[in-house]
Amino acid sequence: MKGSMIASYAALLLLGISVTGCSGNTGEQSLMADKSADTAKPGGERSGKQPSTEPVTLRVNNWNTAFQQAEFDQYFAEPLRKKYPFLTLEYLDQQKGTSNTLDNLITAGNTPDIVFTDYPNLAGLLDYDYPEDLNRYVQDFSIDLKKVDPLVIEGAKTIGSKGELFALPVYSDRMMWFYNKDLFDKFGVPYPTDDMTWDDAIAAFKRLSRMEDGVQYASFRMINLPMTGSQWGVPLVDPKTGKASFQTDDWKKSLALMQQIAAIPGNTKLTNEDFYQKETLASLMQSFNIMVNLLEGVERKGHKIDWDVASLPQSKEKPGIAGANKPLYFMVSKSSKHKDQAFAAVSYLMASEEVQTTLSRNGKMSVLIDDGIVKQFGTKLDILKGRNVAAVYKHKMSALPYSNRFNRLALVEMIAAGNEVLNGTQDMNTALRNAEEKANKAIDAKIK
Repeated sequence: MKGSMIASYAALLLLGISVTGCSGNTGEQSLMADKSADTAKPGGERSGKQPSTEPVTLRVNNWNTAFQQAEFDQYFAEPLRKKYPFLTLEYLDQQKGTSNTLDNLITAGNTPDIVFTDYPNLAGLLDYDYPEDLNRYVQDFSIDLKKVDPLVIEGAKTIGSKGELFALPVYSDRMMWFYNKDLFDKFGVPYPTDDMTWDDAIAAFKRLSRMEDGVQYASFRMINLPMTGSQWGVPLVDPKTGKASFQTDDWKKSLALMQQIAAIPGNTKLTNEDFYQKETLASLMQSFNIMVNLLEGVERKGHKIDWDVASLPQSKEKPGIAGANKPLYFMVSKSSKHKDQAFAAVSYLMASEEVQTTLSRNGKMSVLIDDGIVKQFGTKLDILKGRNVAAVYKHKMSALPYSNRFNRLALVEMIAAGNEVLNGTQDMNTALRNAEEKANKAIDAKIK
């Protein structure tokens, strides 16, 4: 593989992760697992279980993501209908009425066949006893997971305790550094590069945050403490104990970084709108897909800003790692009456080169290890023309942090602890200790 667009995959090889090469077959054929000669069909096709052709509607709940129905139809429902005309995906958006929330659907006996969510929320589905272990289906349908990014597959396995595969990834997203070129120009600060450290960035932030003509300009917005730590794979719960673990050096370093940035005048109480509407925020940390969608929406309304994107700064202690991985997954319900069809649907969306190429062209990171697909990243979006989209693949991403069914309980307390420290109402050690105690008290209550 050549070029910065595929540098992250080359880095995986340096880490000793074995990946297989790409083929020129169609997606579903090229991802058939290698079988012995007696399972091969004439013409080189591989055998594998096929779903029943009985017409079935599979109900899909969007659980805590910013994904919209128009995107769902474009990238998932319509391609699946072309492959399997007898399978229909019905989108249940929890943002449109409380009847579509997962809690209410399960309570009413209408558990959806599939849930669509991102990694930070993935383990939370275990608390509902929702997901089916997909290992058997992978074997039955002859799906070759070696063609899929091992980081995101490992994330799906991490949440299980006995080697279960509770989800299949469909695409990835990552946290990036978006910046307003006009504000950098206004204050004579060089644009961000893809190889800066946080120390480099903070030096630039101090030059960008200032009061000018009665307007307070801010330099950088972070999101929260868990998101800051996730770029280095710092877990909220200890994989050995399964309990919240906040009083670690990694969490303290993550919080100290946020303190440094928040101490710069103007760098508190910021929103995305300060960047793309008010244009008083010079730069921010945000997921690539979310920010590009927001900027597209702003442009459709006639407001354009001169922006670009760079890799997030790196820690001096962990060079070469920049930007947290935020993959999105499908889970199949263990109570679904159509498990085979549901698996066929989600495995096709993961494995199809056609589907994954469409996602890549539209700025969504393919989960397939395929340099041809990677090179097409973002090519269909006019808004990305002339932008530094190569930054998305420039550096490695850390392994996804360990997570279990109590992750959401820990997440709430960690966010609160970070806010207390940044607001100056609590010192770091006290805030982390108290938050850990609260999280573990909530976890103990769940266990009982």
